[in-house]
Amino acid sequence: MRLTALALGTRKKERGWALLVTMAVATASMVTLQGVVNWSLQNSAAVGRHTEYVNAMYAAESATEKARGAITADFENYGAGLVAQNMDSYLRLVPTSSDAAYWSKYNFSGGSTGGRMVITNTVNTTTIQLGPPYSGLKMLGSTYEIIANAQNSNTMYQIEATVGQALNIGTIPIFQFAIFYQNDMEINPGATMNVGGPVQGNGQIYAGVGGGGLTFSNDVASVDNINLSQDPLDPSNRGSANVTFDGFHLSNQNPLNLPVGTNMTGVVTNTSANVYGILQIPDSTQGPTTAVGTNMLYNKSDLIVIVSNNATVVKTGPAVAVPNAVVSSNDWSRFISTNSFVDQRESQVGHIDGVVLNVSNLNNWITTNTALYTNLGGRTLQSIYIADERGLSNSVVTNWTQTNYSSAQFIAYPSYPSGQYVAPPFTNSQSITTSNKPGGSSYIAGTLHTNNTTPKTYTYNSITGYTYTNWSTTPMSQTNSFAFAQPAVYLTNGSVLPATGLSIATPDPAYIAGNWNVQTNNTGTSDAGLNSTAHTRPSAIFADAVTILSPSWNPNNSGSAISSRTANNDTVNAAILTGNVPSDGNNYSGGVENFLRFLENWSGKTLTYNGSLVCMFSSQIADGPWPGTGTVYNPPTRNWSFDLNFNDPTKLPPLTPRATAVVRGNWAALAPGATSF
Repeated sequence: MRLTALALGTRKKERGWALLVTMAVATASMVTLQGVVNWSLQNSAAVGRHTEYVNAMYAAESATEKARGAITADFENYGAGLVAQNMDSYLRLVPTSSDAAYWSKYNFSGGSTGGRMVITNTVNTTTIQLGPPYSGLKMLGSTYEIIANAQNSNTMYQIEATVGQALNIGTIPIFQFAIFYQNDMEINPGATMNVGGPVQGNGQIYAGVGGGGLTFSNDVASVDNINLSQDPLDPSNRGSANVTFDGFHLSNQNPLNLPVGTNMTGVVTNTSANVYGILQIPDSTQGPTTAVGTNMLYNKSDLIVIVSNNATVVKTGPAVAVPNAVVSSNDWSRFISTNSFVDQRESQVGHIDGVVLNVSNLNNWITTNTALYTNLGGRTLQSIYIADERGLSNSVVTNWTQTNYSSAQFIAYPSYPSGQYVAPPFTNSQSITTSNKPGGSSYIAGTLHTNNTTPKTYTYNSITGYTYTNWSTTPMSQTNSFAFAQPAVYLTNGSVLPATGLSIATPDPAYIAGNWNVQTNNTGTSDAGLNSTAHTRPSAIFADAVTILSPSWNPNNSGSAISSRTANNDTVNAAILTGNVPSDGNNYSGGVENFLRFLENWSGKTLTYNGSLVCMFSSQIADGPWPGTGTVYNPPTRNWSFDLNFNDPTKLPPLTPRATAVVRGNWAALAPGATSF
């Protein structure tokens, strides 16, 4: 019995220990569960806070992006001046409910300032060395720091986040490029050609097809693609490409735009038509201090020459020390005159009625004119804007003589009243004048014209008018011919430029006759025929089109066969910004190799050119397509080089435009409420 009692007591003790163990385990489980719950709650809070922070950071970044976009658009369209004017508006460009309902729950600030960001210009006019594909180029610009703070006031934790990003905005002198094309660029030289200096195409680049070999010594960049094929609109059958790239050649790059603004055309930002607008005479709303007017070459030029049907006005530019000071005719007649000749490429027009600038006489006038020196603020003249505003005046002469044709074969000029003409035999002569350029159907009356030539004589009588003398040919059925004069600027005697250089801007086609900018004085060393530009001045030509006329050019032979128009060796040292006539499926543009136009037989002769070739638009006046070779001209041996002087900012030509460039800088998540990086 005693043994049994002992066994029972032992079992009771075991049950007590089991209860204690169970209770301990339960307690531990409760503690663990509480820890898990607490951890879960803490983790949930951390996740929630993190989620709010990330969302707030994205909101703050959205604010900086909105400001960045506005700064970029204003800068690319109008330049740094408008950015400075609009700084206060950028500060307020935080996302709002008008952008999307989502933003109504966010509060934005910049540090302690509610509803605005912090934007600081930390570095002003700093030279930024660029890398590929713009190696060697220098951007002059500023760095803006944009900082925004965002907080969602409708959340549990109302976490704040602050984001900052740096934006480098600057300008690249466009003449730092050996070749720059706003639109599609074609370069397919028949002879071996080497391009030194950077190349930029804001469209497609079509290169090196069917030629003797094309080498790019420096970087090449295209906004679209670099195609080793011909333009689909080039009707030629060129064969395969032969291109060597010694530097980077990169497609899909950002465009480099001139800050010309939408107001040039009122339609599209930075189109070639807008760029063409900087060559025009500004209207009353485009003064030199306006966003658009600051980019117009008229407003930037030292001297203005306007030739109209009523008068010729020569005056100082609107932005010089003494603006709009009129120069007397006794003075300007020393270096401004006129000349007439035939441009056989412009076959629909033919006759060129050019305003002549005699640079040698201009130099003599500058050196003796103290009033001009004073009006320019104590410096030498550097730039001239010339516009021929006499209009596209047309004289139409219709001559009929006895024929056996029926009246149905006579085609009346469209501007004449119907029923004016009667059946032959008779003789009728009448002329009219209009200010509109005639359409292609308004020239010669079909196949009935038996003497399809231009009027035999053309004489310029005064600065405000000209006279055509027509011919008569017997027998003939009908003559319905235009004596049509196209405006132009004719640059001559330009071997020596003014002491600080000379740039010419015009909305008209320009013709450079003879050597240009080859020596610093009339008796000094000449760089004619050389790739050296040690004895040159900074120079640029801005025009609708640019044609090179050799030293042997004779206007009297301009309408004759190519055998009467034999060129001689020539040298032109200047940057050239102008237009071309693009390939259109029927005609080749001529490419970069024919970007400079010719009217002579250059076979066996050399054109030495040192400068920068910039094509910004389609020519609007000299719009005759590339004529090919053999009739209008034969090409020269091209001794062409990029002018290395243009790598030095102090040696860039007067009026040099600057393409805008925008480069993102640092991005950082900052401490809430921070006002600086």
